[in-house]
Amino acid sequence: MPSAPAVVSVDGVGKTYRVYARSIDRIAERLTRRPRHRVHHALHNVTFDVARGEGFGVIGENGAGKSTLLKILAGITTPGAGRVAVRGAAASILELGGGFHPDLTGRQNLALSAAMLGLSEREVRARTPEIIAFSELDAYIDEPVRVYSTGMAMRLAFAIAVQVEPDVLIVDEALSVGDGYFQRKCMRRIQDFLRGGGTLVFCSHAMYYVSEFCTRALWLRDGRVAALGPADAVIREYEAFLLARTAAAPRAPEADLPRGPARIVDVRQEGAAAPAAPLQQGDAWTLTLECASDDAGIGLHVAVGVDRIDGVQVFACSTRHDGVAALRGQTYYRVRLRVPALPLVQGQFTIYVFLLDEDGLQVYDRRTLAGALLVQAPAYRVGLMAVDHEWDADAALDREAPPMALRADDDQKRSLSPQV
Repeated sequence: MPSAPAVVSVDGVGKTYRVYARSIDRIAERLTRRPRHRVHHALHNVTFDVARGEGFGVIGENGAGKSTLLKILAGITTPGAGRVAVRGAAASILELGGGFHPDLTGRQNLALSAAMLGLSEREVRARTPEIIAFSELDAYIDEPVRVYSTGMAMRLAFAIAVQVEPDVLIVDEALSVGDGYFQRKCMRRIQDFLRGGGTLVFCSHAMYYVSEFCTRALWLRDGRVAALGPADAVIREYEAFLLARTAAAPRAPEADLPRGPARIVDVRQEGAAAPAAPLQQGDAWTLTLECASDDAGIGLHVAVGVDRIDGVQVFACSTRHDGVAALRGQTYYRVRLRVPALPLVQGQFTIYVFLLDEDGLQVYDRRTLAGALLVQAPAYRVGLMAVDHEWDADAALDREAPPMALRADDDQKRSLSPQV
């Protein structure tokens, strides 16, 4: 548990909904007093605290209960069980445009939303120019919200939420909508909010943002706590779950190979005992293959492929393409593939080994080591591989910066005539 005082406390929270197949079933249930619904458990026994000044991530698949939890924290709905306490002023960005009246102008909705967040009339008047400036909706602030695009509504909602300087900011997957320029502006504002001591509860499918903004994270699965702890560790566990589920999806079975003149006897890793002792990027890795041939006169080549367990091919190599002479003259061979510094950053990988003819066309035998290679990073990293690189950043003092081209926002270029 965090050492700083808890600003958000969630203790044993549960939430259930009645789901009806038809609208008329609600009336029939009241009249007959017989249940005509099924119970959906959106949340079950969720407990956590968020400390003041902490970034806290909420992750999980669609339908896991994330939005329900955030709506409870924002006060939009109440828990069916357990207790929730949010200390201080809280602002939320959940459903884009949620809470806006479509027939009111952007300015009127701004004043109404800011007042609901606890600002006095004087404070609303003082903050209005800042909110409009941040949203960059100056030309449209006095138009009715019903003619705003989704991106424009998001700009206004985010500007209101961050400019009123709440104690707790609750953000759902709202920032996935809108142009890249404004997304970056919002991300910088969230960083400033955290640096200023604000408390953030952040829900996103973008694990990079969760790792950047959050020190701890909660993984919800089917409404229950699947993992709770340091953000990087929870993200790794969640991504491993997603990859394993993808890998477990039904695939067409591999066709049986006819008996050939050569076969694989053994394949083993050296330098890895996955999953008990995962490797890290830069570790040495060796794969050893032993194979037997019925005829010492035939030539053999070996190929190795490494795929992420969801089927994405990472790299492959073969003795033939690397210019290694075909195996010939014996009936038993041992071949080692050495990678002195593994470039993989993180993930679980499947190893494919093929025994080929001397032209590299016919497959005599193959082995599949599903999920046998596990690589972990000490902290969350983006991507699969690390490449050797260097930076060269010079200040070109003898040149002036070219003028920045002005680019109109596509959302703001659209017609603002009322929709019939």
